[in-house]
Amino acid sequence: MRAITRISDALARRPGLVLWLIAAYYVLAVILRVLRSEALQSDEAEQLFQSQFLLMGYGRQPPFYNWLQYGVIQLIGPSVFAISLVKNLLLFLCCVIYGVAARIVLKDRRLPAIAMLGVVAMPAVSVLAQRDLTHAVATLFAVALFTYAFLRTLMRPSLGNYVLTGLAVGIGLIAKYNFVIVPVAAILAILPEPDLRKRIFDWRLIPALLVAAAICLPHGLWVLGNLTEATAGTIKAMRRDASGNVVLDGLSGIGTLIMAALDGGLPVLGFFLLAFRRPLIDAWRAENQWTRVTGRTMVFCLVGVGIIGLGFGATSISQKWLSPFLLLLPLYLCLKLDAAGADKSRSVPRLFFPVAALALGFVVYLALANVVGPRFGDYGKENLPAGPFIRQVLAEQPGVKPAYVIVSDQFLAASARLELPDARVLLPSFEQTPPPDGTEKARPGLVIWSTPGDAGIPAHLKAYLTEQGILPDNLVPRTISVPYLFSGGRRSVPFGYAWVNGTPP
Repeated sequence: MRAITRISDALARRPGLVLWLIAAYYVLAVILRVLRSEALQSDEAEQLFQSQFLLMGYGRQPPFYNWLQYGVIQLIGPSVFAISLVKNLLLFLCCVIYGVAARIVLKDRRLPAIAMLGVVAMPAVSVLAQRDLTHAVATLFAVALFTYAFLRTLMRPSLGNYVLTGLAVGIGLIAKYNFVIVPVAAILAILPEPDLRKRIFDWRLIPALLVAAAICLPHGLWVLGNLTEATAGTIKAMRRDASGNVVLDGLSGIGTLIMAALDGGLPVLGFFLLAFRRPLIDAWRAENQWTRVTGRTMVFCLVGVGIIGLGFGATSISQKWLSPFLLLLPLYLCLKLDAAGADKSRSVPRLFFPVAALALGFVVYLALANVVGPRFGDYGKENLPAGPFIRQVLAEQPGVKPAYVIVSDQFLAASARLELPDARVLLPSFEQTPPPDGTEKARPGLVIWSTPGDAGIPAHLKAYLTEQGILPDNLVPRTISVPYLFSGGRRSVPFGYAWVNGTPP
């Protein structure tokens, strides 16, 4: 209790300590992610596989996160650490930039720290992102950067601030396509404010737009040539539960939008109520120019999502899609409290401890779940023994390293990248995968797949092998069962593999 009291008093006196505690949390999150499992979640596996290639487009998601991940892996090599580092560094930078943005419009020095804690309190940040998010994390970072640049431009218009805003918009557009809603909503939000409206008609907006366009140009050209590939996956996901009835599907989409907004916003509101209690309720009617701008921006963002959803026939809008727009909620609540002059003397520690309990509790839970779950027959993606399987296969031929590995799914692809960082990993379902060249084909290769039933080479792998000039009938498929990670050997999963002998060029 004494330690908690000392921390509480220190936070009340020095709210800037929140930044260092958030930094420590993300360092711990990286450490626990490395320790908890060598297996990967879906988005993590996708990133590790795709980090082999520096491309202008990677399917249905823009390339900003992929480019960052590619750069880090080029520097330190493929690893779980590299995957976790990029994600948690972006989340930390999101909190830092958000706090700096809050300083621009908030008078009380405690409120920027509270705003940063509000970001961590978001389920998308402390729960969903720690489980498995990538591009959504990049979008959160981009929204924080845009908020900072936009507020600076409104308060102190200069060519540098306009260019910074253009930079933030460009990054956001290549982070996730739905980011475009944010700057549009922000511009609409300042139109009713005469002294802010003139910022839109400033000549310096032109270089800002040019900077944004220059950042987007390479990927934009790729999208023009691959429009179906860039949009089909997202549209399909949005229409996943479509019934064919336009009215019912529209109502379903709006209903999921409302539920996602409540799921993402109510926890943050609940944490603020714990910290401020009655003063937060009393502050609800307080208003100034910045509460109006921020509130309108959030509303316009949600309306924009609804309009786009209806336009595409969306029946399902998830919380992670809304998380970039709900990122403005902590700032909005802080602005309300600032406008009302609410008592904030003990607010930082009162908010810090419950948020810390959520954030720390969840990363610890994720680490323990991998160990405890198998004891009750619960096996998740991070229990998949793809790494041990590949190591066993390689042990059969000591000293032989395949030049390329052809895999059936992205989980095996990611594990192959970890175990064989110098080999080309080929996933037939990823159409941008460059095929093996003559030099690689002249060396041994490896084909690996999951075997839920038939032990033979899957049909789609046979077709791909044939396309590459490798005769599947000449291969000798084998199977092996490997215990799930942390299962103590109680349950195994079967895999298949076949070696490909090198062919002279």
